[in-house]
Amino acid sequence: GRGAVLANLGHYTEALEACDTAVAMDPGYFKAWSNRGWVLGYLGRTAEALESLDKAIRLQPEFAEAYFLRGWVLAGLGRYAEALESCDRATSLSPEDVEAWNMRGNVLVACGRYEDALLSYDRIIDIDPGFSGAWFNRGNMLAALGRQEEALAAYDRAIALDPRYAEAYNNRGNTCMALGCPADAAESYFAAVSLRPDYVEAWYNHGYALSELGRHEDAIISYDAALRQRPAYAEAWYNQGAALAALGRDEEAVGSYDQAIALNPDDAGARKARGNALRRLGREAATREQQG
Repeated sequence: GRGAVLANLGHYTEALEACDTAVAMDPGYFKAWSNRGWVLGYLGRTAEALESLDKAIRLQPEFAEAYFLRGWVLAGLGRYAEALESCDRATSLSPEDVEAWNMRGNVLVACGRYEDALLSYDRIIDIDPGFSGAWFNRGNMLAALGRQEEALAAYDRAIALDPRYAEAYNNRGNTCMALGCPADAAESYFAAVSLRPDYVEAWYNHGYALSELGRHEDAIISYDAALRQRPAYAEAWYNQGAALAALGRDEEAVGSYDQAIALNPDDAGARKARGNALRRLGREAATREQQG
């Protein structure tokens, strides 16, 4: 209907008006009630969205899309048990609906049920082997389950299907780090930031991998890139300080540790590292004084 067309264009207020007109003209038009729930969900009017979707389901109990949308709204509210029930009903009514299986997987992830989520993502791959997002999610679940080699293969498949999948490159890097391969990880992180220069986490991860390789100058550049975009990134300040300290630039390191501590006063590691850098500076100053 017109409401769905307008919603797809992002014109949600106009879409709601169209849906309201449709249900006023035909109160039994279950698709219009479902579309109304979808639009209300996007507008953040979740209670009304659920009322509309429940109305659609009462009118047509076999309408899978309404259950899918109901699951989406409930998941957004953190009502995961109810969301899962709706997703289960959607996939039961429409077993080939990859979006419903994907939503089911995402809800299971939110519940910490990674093995079950993996089964949902695998079901998507059975239906559509070219769905790069399902391979990405499969990789995430395998990584969470400690099955790193399989995770790596899943990320590689996601990237083969979508060579511009920055998040897949980043998470591939995380898996390489878990496997003890920081050089491979650094390559993956660099691919991620090349595709998405605003990808703060990937810049941070790139810096960390470079530090592990002893490439501290390059690591500082990556930490700088992360901090330019997110100045309140305490971990990046701390690791930048560590890289500076590794290069003997203790005065600058203290400045970075100060930033980390200001953002996270309970960071005992940053306080200890700052103290060590100050002691080294004090010894250097005393040595210079003696030599002078």
